[in-house]
Amino acid sequence: MAVKILVPYNFTRNDEKAVKFVGQRYNEEKDIEITLFHSYPAVLEIDVKNNPIMEKMKSNVSYLRQLREERRQAMEKAKETLMSYGLAGHQIHCLFQPAHEDIATDIIKLWKFENFDVIVLNRNPGSIVNYFSKSISKRITHYNDGKIGVHIIN
Repeated sequence: MAVKILVPYNFTRNDEKAVKFVGQRYNEEKDIEITLFHSYPAVLEIDVKNNPIMEKMKSNVSYLRQLREERRQAMEKAKETLMSYGLAGHQIHCLFQPAHEDIATDIIKLWKFENFDVIVLNRNPGSIVNYFSKSISKRITHYNDGKIGVHIIN
């Protein structure tokens, strides 16, 4: 049975370090599956018929769609980075989907539903958000309680 590794990916420098870590740590393993995961805010369809205010929002929605496509392509590049370490393309999956809840909850539900064995997280120690709420890595490690292997990359 393959070891399943989950790598949440949000296009930061630390995420690139996490991908590099996975490539270096698991490149010799033959029986593994790696999932790069990103959740993004859903982009709504807007009916702009004869409504100037909604017409202005259309450009913002177009920008969000363009950003989503750029990120999807960036995730494919992360997959190529893993492949450059010797991992086979069929071992690496990209899961790019709209957010259902908050990021930490989506990650927890994904690892429980898909039965991952390892999760590779990174920390952003300078984030002001962490001052007001628990970071994603802290929430996940608190919830994990030894159920799966966790690597936290700085």
